[in-house]
Amino acid sequence: MLALLRAGKLPFSFGSPHPFVAVLAQDGVFRVRELVVDTGEAEAAARVAMAERGMWMPEQHYALGKPTGRVFIEAPTRDALAEKIEAYPWPREW
Repeated sequence: MLALLRAGKLPFSFGSPHPFVAVLAQDGVFRVRELVVDTGEAEAAARVAMAERGMWMPEQHYALGKPTGRVFIEAPTRDALAEKIEAYPWPREW
């Protein structure tokens, strides 16, 4: 994660078993932010997928996540964000 951030490979997401957090530049700052899946969008996409291919996988659902949720960490530069990430008390479920 830190290597991607320092190399400027933004945006990217992470989480296990599915991505639920993104690292990105947004609104002039760098953030670690929650990915949110819009329920209506997911239901519509699931209907289309089921009609066309007969399947809807969790991966497809989570791929719809957008960085619109809580901001966990924010900093003015990539380096400052990296420092904050290193000091952040990561939640156990991450």
